[in-house]
Amino acid sequence: MKPYRIMLTGFVLGGFIAPGLCQTNQEAISSTQIEKTAVKTNINKIGITYNMGFNFKVDFRNLGGLQLSDPGPSTGSAVNRNYDNGYNRVDSSGNQGGLTWNWGYTSPNSAQPGSLTLQSDATPATAKSGTYQEGVEHGGEIFYAREMIRREKWRGGLQAAFGYTAISIKDEETLSYYINRTSDRFDIGSVVLPLPPYRGSFQGPGPLISSDLTPSQRSTTVLQGAATIYGSREMHTDLFSLRLGPYFEIPLHPKWSILIDGGLFLAFANSRFKYQETVTISDPAYGINLTSAARSDLHSETEFLVGGYAGASISYAISEKVGVFVGARFQSAGQAVNKTDGKKSILDLGNSIIASVGASYSF
Repeated sequence: MKPYRIMLTGFVLGGFIAPGLCQTNQEAISSTQIEKTAVKTNINKIGITYNMGFNFKVDFRNLGGLQLSDPGPSTGSAVNRNYDNGYNRVDSSGNQGGLTWNWGYTSPNSAQPGSLTLQSDATPATAKSGTYQEGVEHGGEIFYAREMIRREKWRGGLQAAFGYTAISIKDEETLSYYINRTSDRFDIGSVVLPLPPYRGSFQGPGPLISSDLTPSQRSTTVLQGAATIYGSREMHTDLFSLRLGPYFEIPLHPKWSILIDGGLFLAFANSRFKYQETVTISDPAYGINLTSAARSDLHSETEFLVGGYAGASISYAISEKVGVFVGARFQSAGQAVNKTDGKKSILDLGNSIIASVGASYSF
């Protein structure tokens, strides 16, 4: 009887213990599979963002520029010299004896005892309108992210984003600028000058004055604010960008997490620079009032720029696959320069701030 009891007991115990052991092993295997599946789930993410760009700046340079007369070199006798209020030119004798009757003047202030001083005013094309920005520039991005590492308290991976931003900045400020007044003094001896306006001729005859000029007889004066630049300058840019770099995600809560990213920023800037201007010079002391012809042009330029970015965002998981986020980043890519007729528009992409809101889908 004992052997049968032992066998029966073993059978009964085996019936209870063995199934329990099998169930435990199955649960362990199932748990491992779930863990492995969880690790491999939702490692890809795609999304779209709306971006608000700040601190895009444009400088407009090499503005203005006007010179309507040519006083010639600072030395010489047989030289055709033209001024804004007169002239001293070569006459039919070739300025024999260093004298000419081919001269004229329009301002009484040019006549001084024993001399006639004529003026030529010019303003250089070097004015700047300052730095302009329009506040917010609008754009968007689409992105793809791939999780590469998952740890208990953080995750990491790589992401790529393609974006577009429309930048439009305009300046209509009237600018004041300086002029260089060149004054050349010619000796007249005992000649009594006719009252202005007086115009001598090539053939003559007429009162003879000196045509000789030395460096000591030329002076230059800078007059601030005597030139005025009217018009407008504007730059419109289609900025296409590509961001590539790593990211690190730190879960704060089952539904909340912080993401930090950075890397390479590539930009393709297609800009259109348009300007129109009229320049005037006012020198009332010598009766000089000059106005340029109206100028305008439109020029397109494309540039490829390389820089970097760094940013952070906070996201909220609406569901296992869908999330929303808000963030900001700093990006830098140098300057995009557009030139036409010597004028320049310089778009500064060196200190841009981008605020963004968006949605993502994980799979």
